Amino acid sequence: MGSAAMDVFGDIAVGYSVSGHRIFPSIRYASRSPYDPPGTLSDERSMVVGRGSQTNATSRWGDYSDLTVDPSDDCTFWYTQEYYTVTSDASWATRIGSFKFPRCGTTPTTWLPIIVK
Repeated sequence: MGSAAMDVFGDIAVGYSVSGHRIFPSIRYASRSPYDPPGTLSDERSMVVGRGSQTNATSRWGDYSDLTVDPSDDCTFWYTQEYYTVTSDASWATRIGSFKFPRCGTTPTTWLPIIVK
């Protein structure tokens, strides 16, 4: 599942899972400012690149996701999503990270790994 949020300046970010034949389940986000052309997103970035895939069709990953703006500054986006660190039946992990748009000030991007077993 994906999530979306908007900061105090009208900047929008969307977070989502990606996977494919050559892409392990990973986490990405994209953004747009109020000045971008309508209907477009820019600046797709990887929050974490997965290193494994799911081998069991009955388990699920990626159902839980949340992107929200920190109410303490109305600028910091916090995002959480699931991904795979190793190929297994159902050993997905959760990552929590934060980021800001440039006009909200400079804060280093932070990623916190949380392993769920």
